[in-house]
Amino acid sequence: MKNALLLLLACSLPAWAYTDEGRLPYTGQAGQLPLQVVTDFLGHRLGQEGRFEYATLKIEQHSRPEAFDHARISVVREGLLDDSVRGNRWRFDVNRASDGRWRIDSVREDFACYRGREGWGVRPCQ
Repeated sequence: MKNALLLLLACSLPAWAYTDEGRLPYTGQAGQLPLQVVTDFLGHRLGQEGRFEYATLKIEQHSRPEAFDHARISVVREGLLDDSVRGNRWRFDVNRASDGRWRIDSVREDFACYRGREGWGVRPCQ
């Protein structure tokens, strides 16, 4: 029943929806920092076998030191080797689970295009 529900939800997502949303929530390993959990989640999207196809990678983490159980992490790739996509941006909400491990509860992917719309948008470039 659970698999049928997941399949139904996956089929109802728009074609431009983030493809890894079905992996949420994603919990990191014990001892990992929020940033490590996010880079593990992105995996091959950041590069494979020591190679990457972007000019810049920017990572920002925002949190409150006095209440360090939540972090917002933004990962931006720009200067892609793509004639339509200028960049990707992922925004993560990461929370500390009851067992102390960090868990990604939400992610949003945006795209910046070379042509068409200006700025960031959720629909892929054409």
